[in-house]
Amino acid sequence: MKTINELLDLYFTGETTIAQEQELKQYFSSDNIADEHKIYQPLFESFVSEKQEKYPENLPKMKKQPYYTQRFFVSIVSAVAVAASVLMLFGIFSEIPSEDFIVINGKRIDDKELAMQTAKEKLIQISEKLETGLKPVEHVNKIYKINEGLNTLQTIQTIQANMQNTFEKIKIK
Repeated sequence: MKTINELLDLYFTGETTIAQEQELKQYFSSDNIADEHKIYQPLFESFVSEKQEKYPENLPKMKKQPYYTQRFFVSIVSAVAVAASVLMLFGIFSEIPSEDFIVINGKRIDDKELAMQTAKEKLIQISEKLETGLKPVEHVNKIYKINEGLNTLQTIQTIQANMQNTFEKIKIK
């Protein structure tokens, strides 16, 4: 039994010789198989059954593609690869001018002045909502003197001024 266990260990690590594999096949085809080895019996029986399997003699043979077909395929693939790389290089090194526009309620607007005015209005609305939203925080701040040195309204006005300056610096082209 110890030799069979050793042979199985060698077999599953791929280190058996042909003679050792034959010994394992004979062991598993005999009637004297230990209970601990019965789980391997179907494996070795399948090798025997597959060895006895015969394939039809007149299997259809695959036709080899003519040389000119293979050459044509290779040249097409090469041409496509070269074209793709040229297009990629063209895309990387060329500047494509961008068209500026704004979408309002699902409609595209190309008028730069209208886009600028709409953006200003939206920024003002955001600023007002932010200002009114922070009033309860300011009240809590006064009652509990949290962050005593922070003046919320002044901070909002600073943010609003910075947003206005930034917006004026941005030019839509």
